[in-house]
Amino acid sequence: MDGAASNGHLNAVKWLHAHRDEGCTTDAMDSEAANGHLKVVQWLHRNRSEGCTKKAMDSAAENGHLEVVQWMHWNRSEGCTTSAMNGAASKRFGHPAVVRWLRSNRSEGCTTNAMDGAAANGNLQMMQWLHENSVVGCSSAAMDSAADLGRLDILEWLHVKQLAECTTLAMDSAAANGHLQVLKWLHANQSDGHTTKAIKDAAAGG
Repeated sequence: MDGAASNGHLNAVKWLHAHRDEGCTTDAMDSEAANGHLKVVQWLHRNRSEGCTKKAMDSAAENGHLEVVQWMHWNRSEGCTTSAMNGAASKRFGHPAVVRWLRSNRSEGCTTNAMDGAAANGNLQMMQWLHENSVVGCSSAAMDSAADLGRLDILEWLHVKQLAECTTLAMDSAAANGHLQVLKWLHANQSDGHTTKAIKDAAAGG
């Protein structure tokens, strides 16, 4: 039943429920929520007693399934963790509607992983929203990731807002990827410098 549920096969789930006695585990609802199959989630809620874990709402949020997140908020008691907002903020293009809803309706909030993840995907708009609406901030990973991507705009924004410093990984990554303008900016504005790897990688790339 777990397998049928995870793939959204509601008719198969119903048949197994009626004709077999193995039942399912919390993985059934967890995976359905993660995949956005709200109708199956609702059926399991009405007809099975296994329930779900916090992973259900966390995964639904991470994958941008706002309707599922909202339904679970109003109909289930498991709740979520900071992984919900972290995941929604960290996806490649982010899920701003989910992040905003969680901020307004849940108390778990997020950790530095949210802004760090947004930086790793070059999502400055999400980073700016998190800065304005959360007190958590980010870690040096945000600046290191921006340097790796060659995103000078993100580096400058983090620097102006005094949100984070970088590590030697920033200049090493910028050198390895040939981001000359980023290298110059880091040299002028950051004190961590680089390792010999930066010089070797820059030389290897011409």
